[in-house]
Amino acid sequence: MVKPVLDNILIKPFESDNVSEGGILVPNSFLTRNNKATVVAVGNGTKAKPMQFKPGDIVYNIKDAGDEIIIEGEKHYLIKDSYVLALN
Repeated sequence: MVKPVLDNILIKPFESDNVSEGGILVPNSFLTRNNKATVVAVGNGTKAKPMQFKPGDIVYNIKDAGDEIIIEGEKHYLIKDSYVLALN
């Protein structure tokens, strides 16, 4: 498993819904990454700023922030803890 360092967080975004609010089916090529995600792993934080998130937390992050990595065939993202906007 990937272990983030310092103030980095490994997240797995929720799947985007492929049906619009009006009931129109949206093709996969037009789907954007969901900004709601599950925290998979966290770094230890820094001396000045300890890590405040833990694995299993549901977070809302800045859309399209971080670097994509593939783990066991699934998309995950490494983001800075400052990219998290809210906890659910």
